[in-house]
Amino acid sequence: MAAITLSGFNNIDFSAILEAVMTQERVPFTALGTKKAALQQQNTQFSALAGKLSSLQSAAENLSSPDSLSVLSATSSDPGTVGVSTAGTGSAAGTYDVVVTQRAKAQVTASTSTHAADEVVTTGGTLSLLVGNQPPVQILAAGNMTLRQLADKINEAEAGVQASVVQVTPGNYRLVLTATQTGTANGFTFTSALNNSTVTFGGADATYGQAGDGNAVNAQDAQVTVNNVQATSSTNTLTDVVPGVTLTLNAEDANKTVRVSVSRDADGLHKQVDGFVKAYNDLVGWVNDQRSAATDGKSSVAREAVVRGLYSDLRAAVLGVHGSGSITRLAAVGIGFDRSGLMTVDSKAFADAVNADPSSVQELFAGAADGSTAGAFDDLSKLVASYADSGGLVSKAKDRIDDQVKNISGRMDVMDAQLTLRRNALQAEFIAADQAMSRLNSQVNSLTSLNGQYRLF
Repeated sequence: MAAITLSGFNNIDFSAILEAVMTQERVPFTALGTKKAALQQQNTQFSALAGKLSSLQSAAENLSSPDSLSVLSATSSDPGTVGVSTAGTGSAAGTYDVVVTQRAKAQVTASTSTHAADEVVTTGGTLSLLVGNQPPVQILAAGNMTLRQLADKINEAEAGVQASVVQVTPGNYRLVLTATQTGTANGFTFTSALNNSTVTFGGADATYGQAGDGNAVNAQDAQVTVNNVQATSSTNTLTDVVPGVTLTLNAEDANKTVRVSVSRDADGLHKQVDGFVKAYNDLVGWVNDQRSAATDGKSSVAREAVVRGLYSDLRAAVLGVHGSGSITRLAAVGIGFDRSGLMTVDSKAFADAVNADPSSVQELFAGAADGSTAGAFDDLSKLVASYADSGGLVSKAKDRIDDQVKNISGRMDVMDAQLTLRRNALQAEFIAADQAMSRLNSQVNSLTSLNGQYRLF
């Protein structure tokens, strides 16, 4: 925009007048900008609300599982032999004596022949690979291939066998085939129909990989006894021998008994409830901050219907009746509110309820085992989801604000263009007025000079 140029000889500050007029005419534009900034701030606040709802939903889901009361704690007397971890579910607390007779192993078959790195070991043909009960995989070797190229071809098939080339002495290499999974069910055999192949394996016939047929390692299952009951597994990770506990077989020793102790972890359950309480109170604190901001005249979403509805719905759900068991309210297990609206847990009341009737507390939390009734935290999880999920109430509120911001931005663009035109028009008018007044002043000065000359006569 060109700067206004005025004579300055007319005792009128047209520049100040222009700025004053434009400031007045920009009032609606400025008001729209203020409204747009407030809406953008509200959108940011709704994003913060979505994050807090996500945390609350996760905490509710942790307690909505039918096994939420069956949190276990497990220890091993010899983690180097048997490691333990809990899956968070199950109810078989007790002591288990574990003996690892045999660990699961993956089959390894190595070539008996050795080859140079760049030696051609086949001129084509096929290798038929059979893993467990899977259909055989035909691996085609095209043209002259080195040992490493043959290994790459086998790996491309992704048939459950990993091929590698291992240097056994300087410059001499063997082809090593290893099953990708442990256990006898994942053992493999293969038949070589490679043309002019110089790669040889142990065994008396053309089908290699059979147990006792020259394998470096035969496939085998894990074998353990748990309280003198024998169990087998294709892997060294056993998840169904002790309910709710995962056993990891780290070493085998038929003469060593490892004691695994499993107990119900009451503190773990309390921590889950505390996690929900923390997430809920964090949300309430955010709502209170929004109310304070609204009272102070700052940008806030406290008066938005979705926020007021959320606060009311959550409180009603926590105080409401759930399920049809002997305990139907969270207040009966010590979960309630203080005077400020924050959630609290009476630890003694909670522990007494869990110890006295754990199944009823479980039904209160997660609903009936047959799914006929929902639990408190299942209801709360679904309620929060109706607000927090994509397409939920919070998402819709954000979309509405986005539409408003977009509309205001469009109006401001039009208004800004109009104000630019208005400023240019006024500037042109003021310049013309200044020039006209300058000409009139010049004429007045000329007439005054003539009048002085006539007085001389």
